[in-house]
Amino acid sequence: MRLLLALAFSLGSAATAAAGDYASEISAYRRANGLSVVRADGRLVAVALKQAQAMAASGTITHSVGGQFSSRVAPLRKSRAAENIGAGFLAFSEMLKEWKASRGHRENLLMPGARRVGVASVANPKSPYRKFWAMVITD
Repeated sequence: MRLLLALAFSLGSAATAAAGDYASEISAYRRANGLSVVRADGRLVAVALKQAQAMAASGTITHSVGGQFSSRVAPLRKSRAAENIGAGFLAFSEMLKEWKASRGHRENLLMPGARRVGVASVANPKSPYRKFWAMVITD
């Protein structure tokens, strides 16, 4: 069972290695589309992780389970932020492929002026989705 949701919102160690790998994959996609690269940002990883944990704990895929997106990213003080979430894919490459195929997710991945990204996943073997993903991208 696989499910994806996308949200864009405009505002006025191993994990670190994985974050860098995720940023590299997203950057390659952005470069192929004539856009700038993004760098992994620990603060964005923390926001994404909190959302992935909330979804895994509840077994649901929704942007609001970890709190409203606008509230979750407000402390970052960014003028633009977007979030992709999804579940049911064990590897990031699979999740990214699905996000690329979805108009809303693709728009978030290709947000003009984006500079930073955070990606996190949390497993829940009891859920039919098995793994929950969240990505936050900002200017």
